[in-house]
Amino acid sequence: CGAAVGGAVVLSLALRRFLRRKQVVLDPRNDPAKAGAGFVYNKAVVVDGIAHVSGQVAVQLLGNGKPATTAEQEIEQVMENLQTVVAMAGSSMDKVIKTTCYLKDISDYNAFNEVYLKYFPDKATRPARVCFAVGDLPLGAKVEVECTAMV
Repeated sequence: CGAAVGGAVVLSLALRRFLRRKQVVLDPRNDPAKAGAGFVYNKAVVVDGIAHVSGQVAVQLLGNGKPATTAEQEIEQVMENLQTVVAMAGSSMDKVIKTTCYLKDISDYNAFNEVYLKYFPDKATRPARVCFAVGDLPLGAKVEVECTAMV
């Protein structure tokens, strides 16, 4: 029984240390006091100097501009959103170490790469990446991108 109690204490201390190191990045469209109401995830979570950024779609985070009407415009908006959330997490696009890219239509692959390279122009700091087609995406999106970045 003593070993079980000791293990629980160690686990409890580890959890408290983890929670002190965890920073949550909230959706900029919401009042932080109301955060969590109706949302099932955060825009990003930073733990131990690594930002884990949730998948971004072509929703206008800061209410600027017009809605996307073409695949290229949607891809551009997705990458702008990703850049915004990465910055909110205290990082920058040159510190992104991995991206996961979801395309509803693989025929958008070349257009996606053209826009993507605008945000990662330096080959030396370009992140690792996986990109694949999926059957469907939330909110009728054609593209979604998530990433991991150093802070």
